[in-house]
Amino acid sequence: MAKAIAWLMMAALCVCGCPKRDQVPESAYDPELIEAARAAQQEQEQARREAERQAESDRQRGEQEEEEGECSRDEGGCRGGYVCWDSYFCKSGDPDQCSQAGDKKCHKKCEYDVDCPSDMPYCREKPIFHGDERGVLEKFCVRTRD
Repeated sequence: MAKAIAWLMMAALCVCGCPKRDQVPESAYDPELIEAARAAQQEQEQARREAERQAESDRQRGEQEEEEGECSRDEGGCRGGYVCWDSYFCKSGDPDQCSQAGDKKCHKKCEYDVDCPSDMPYCREKPIFHGDERGVLEKFCVRTRD
């Protein structure tokens, strides 16, 4: 009888000592369902990556259009962080004798050269005039050192 009790206690320890499973084993699922779930997950991941690539492409295209397209100080045309280099100076305030100083394109605002993109690598402070002699100094990225 002592052997039987010892054997029962040993069996109880073995059964109670086993860890419970938190998940159903994969072998319990239909292999076709598992494959369908994996395929759906891969499709979602691929769609997410494609959406990220498209968003990056749109962002780069938008930046390129802003840099290449014309803008004006009055009407704008540049997004935040950019300044329109629309500068013109008129002699003695005479609107018939004005000269254009800016290129009417969007330029990224900056503090240092490292803030600038490779196609406009120099951060320079330039005056922007609105027809009179009172210009405003703006610091933005340009193509040349001067």
